This record gives sequence, structure tokens and C-alpha cells, in this order.
Amino acid sequence: NYCIHYFYSALNDEVEVLGMDSRYETNIDGIVRIPAQDQIEANLSPSYVVSGNHPVVIRESLLPQVFENGDKLVESAKKLVKPGMNGPFCLQCLCNDDRELVIFEMSARIDGGTNTFMNGSAYSYVQFGEFMSMGRRISREIKNAIEQDRLDVIIT
Repeated sequence: NYCIHYFYSALNDEVEVLGMDSRYETNIDGIVRIPAQDQIEANLSPSYVVSGNHPVVIRESLLPQVFENGDKLVESAKKLVKPGMNGPFCLQCLCNDDRELVIFEMSARIDGGTNTFMNGSAYSYVQFGEFMSMGRRISREIKNAIEQDRLDVIIT
């Protein structure tokens, strides 16, 4: 599964992808690497406690879905609750055998997986031409809002 970290800039009315990660969950991620017969004999009970994160660069052919899903969430949020989504959010999804991203969780906040790109990610570098963490992106949005005298646009 993937956790896709987005930032919605209300100043630019733009959804940005800042990074992605996958979760390492104990003990299921270890169990699935054990041959099936050994799993049966070991009589292990799986657990899904997140104990780490791996940075991810998703297959390029999936990127249109990544952007479309972020855009859809932001547009839906604008309709449901004014003024809508603002700033960081995360969509957790899986990729099925048909290479469709299926969203199963949304976090309207900075998600823990952003620690995999504290110095930026491939996605934030392409977007900004420099390494951009989520914290730095938030700071830049605030700074730009102050400089443009549009702080009211980003404060809900």
C-alpha cells in the first residue's frame, strides 16, 4: 500500500504531490516473507503495528491517478465544508492487479510518513527545483500569504 502526501495551496489553487511512502508493519511484513508451509507450522498471529516507513517512487503510469485522486478530494472538500481542504493531507491506497489505486484512508493533516522526505523527495524536487519537506512547504505558503496580503485565504 502507498501513502501519498499532498499539499493543497489555496493561494495557487493547486494540489501538489510532495512525497510517498509505504509502511512497514510488524509482524505481518516479516511473516509474508516466510514460506507458506513454515507459516502454517509456526502458528503465528499477524499484527499490523506500523514500525517504520519506506520512501516510494511510484510507477509513472500511475501518476495520473495520483494527481486525479488529490484533485477530487480537494474539490469534494470545497463542496462539503467551506472553504474546503487547505494545506497538507494524505491518501492511503493500495494498487490492485488492474493497476487501479484504491483509496481506503484519508488524513487531513501532516502524516507520519513525511519523515521519509525531510530533505525533500523526487516529487517535491520536480515541483520546486529544490528539496522541499512538508514543513518547509507549509512555511512557504504562510510566507507567500503574508507577502501577498492574503493570509485570510489560508487561515480557516
